Amino acid sequence: MSELTHSERLVFVDVDTQVDFMLPGGRLYVPQAEEIVPKLRELMLWARAHKVPIVSTSDAHAPDDPEFARWPPHCVAGTPGQQHIPETLFADAVVIENSPAAFHLPRGWVGQMVVEKRLYDFSTNVNIEDILAFLAPSRFVVFGVATEYCVRSSVLALLKRGLPVAVVGDAIKAISEESGRKAIEEMVAAGAQLVTTAEVCEPTRPSS
Repeated sequence: MSELTHSERLVFVDVDTQVDFMLPGGRLYVPQAEEIVPKLRELMLWARAHKVPIVSTSDAHAPDDPEFARWPPHCVAGTPGQQHIPETLFADAVVIENSPAAFHLPRGWVGQMVVEKRLYDFSTNVNIEDILAFLAPSRFVVFGVATEYCVRSSVLALLKRGLPVAVVGDAIKAISEESGRKAIEEMVAAGAQLVTTAEVCEPTRPSS
């Protein structure tokens, strides 16, 4: 995959930076996830300043979600743990529920959309084709948690659609170091570009 260029349109994909994953008291805390918060803040503020659309994926589970047979209950819709941390949520964010016809943003809109999902991959939101068509053509810049689960699944789903993807290596965090490393190798082998926050947010990059 080619390097990020100064002319292409970017879309940031902020994966599951929710309280239950990001903070030590969260129901499914990713170890040391809070260490990447400064990078997340930098990316989000840069996107805002440069009018880069942000897709923030959001687990939104029912209290009896089948996923809880494998994982502790987490990110139950409407609970404090389901909310994004303050560093990755703007006050005017638009929530795209996982229900038909929930996507209806006007052409030319730029901001933050919170795309709700019940599975690892945010493309399981039933509005995903409308969302991606609205954002095209773009390179998707992905960061968040957890590397070997929702980050990996979302990156691979985008790549399978033939979309260019960059993964911000210093703004992701894995549940385990070994599985995180393997996930990064798999994403790169599938065609993802590995970049740093500094490379994404370099001062010379123009508004999209």
